[in-house]
Amino acid sequence: MLLFSLTLLQASAACLVTGLLLWCLLSLAQRRWPALAAQRGVWLVAQLVLAAAFVLPLLPDTQQLSMVPELSVPVALAGAAPDVTMPSDAPAAPLPSAASWLALVPAAWGLVYLLGVAVTAWRWRRGRAILRTLLALARRRRLHGVDVLEVDAPISPMLVGIWRPRLLLPAHLAQFTPEQQQLVIAHELTHARRRDPLMLLLATLLRALLWFNPAARWLAGKLAWAQELGCDRQVLAGRQHRERQQYAAALVKQLGLQAQPLPGLAFGGGRMAERLSHLRDGQARPHPLLRALTALLLCAIGAASLALQPALAWSVAATPAAMLTAPAAWRNPLDTMRVTGFFGVVRQMTPQGHRGIDLGARRGTPVHAAADGIASVSEDARLGKAVRIDHGGGIESLYAHLDRVTLTTGMAVTAGQAIGTVGDTGLATGPHLHFQVSRNGRLQDPQQWLAGLDANATARALRMRKEQFGR
Repeated sequence: MLLFSLTLLQASAACLVTGLLLWCLLSLAQRRWPALAAQRGVWLVAQLVLAAAFVLPLLPDTQQLSMVPELSVPVALAGAAPDVTMPSDAPAAPLPSAASWLALVPAAWGLVYLLGVAVTAWRWRRGRAILRTLLALARRRRLHGVDVLEVDAPISPMLVGIWRPRLLLPAHLAQFTPEQQQLVIAHELTHARRRDPLMLLLATLLRALLWFNPAARWLAGKLAWAQELGCDRQVLAGRQHRERQQYAAALVKQLGLQAQPLPGLAFGGGRMAERLSHLRDGQARPHPLLRALTALLLCAIGAASLALQPALAWSVAATPAAMLTAPAAWRNPLDTMRVTGFFGVVRQMTPQGHRGIDLGARRGTPVHAAADGIASVSEDARLGKAVRIDHGGGIESLYAHLDRVTLTTGMAVTAGQAIGTVGDTGLATGPHLHFQVSRNGRLQDPQQWLAGLDANATARALRMRKEQFGR
């Protein structure tokens, strides 16, 4: 959990930097080519790039996206995190006070992020509740051959709904001329034909996901503005100058009659002076090559953001040799130890000598990590379900024939943490735990690492060892 919180914090910082780059690029491009303001695809792609820079690093198995070296996080930091408990019998390395505070920073940001998402969702629901109230008060009527909903409220004409959008009109639209009314209705129906409500929903979700990033709010506003300009262009295409004047007059009149705008695609939305300027001068379409180049630059910024984010992974600090060789340094992997086979003993199942020790136990008995480290999970025909733990300094422990594994590869574990249960998977004659230790790839006698094995061994296991090794 701590590693995910650190990754969330890193992804948030990378998202802020990516947003700054997108803002610089698009601001310069729009200043050079003003026609980009009406290209909704450009602003939507920019939002998707920003979201990808934040979300993709949080997904599992995306380390290959990064081109920079992996950033190692000391596993000892897990012991300072509030959500990780260290067992009382496990040796704890002393941590400086700064490490404790460092472990709290990503956890705190995770809580703040979730709170921000919740607040954004609440605001969206509040806006939808106001719209539902207006719909409940609205009356159906037919205006210029179109079924509409009319409400006596100072709102802007707008589309309400995603899959089956309805046209909600204010009663004050009756003050407009019939020609102006037709143009207003044509504007809103153009939104529906262009699937703008669906695009607006996607932009709203992305804005909620990236609530902490000012660039996300800026891009969402630019997308809404591009949708309005695009509809203006399509409605006025091929119309005479007088009709353009009527359209502009309707915009100005609507601005004077409406109150605070509601969430949705509204006829009177946007910066009025700039919108009227577009209506007067017309809107030229940018060259397709320019749009393709802009999209390519946006994707390049997103790819660079992902490639330059280092993947985070736990690392195990080297443990002093004196501590590693002390028998009491490791915790027993089972709460109740019963040794049924010692290291090196030749048996029918182990003609080359036993590679570890066998611990008899019932199926489902909890298995614990013997020491801190990084886990990796595997399964094959011989060992069955198995967990290997890298303890640093070339030391590795193996827990085989498990019935169930309770962690995943790459997780940091602490001494005494449950990692699975005893089973008989793989090449096993019955439920038991096979435990072995290796150092720099060479097998070690687990008796050097675990205390009290002889006192908890079966008579048969002790006899076979004495017959073969004389002890």
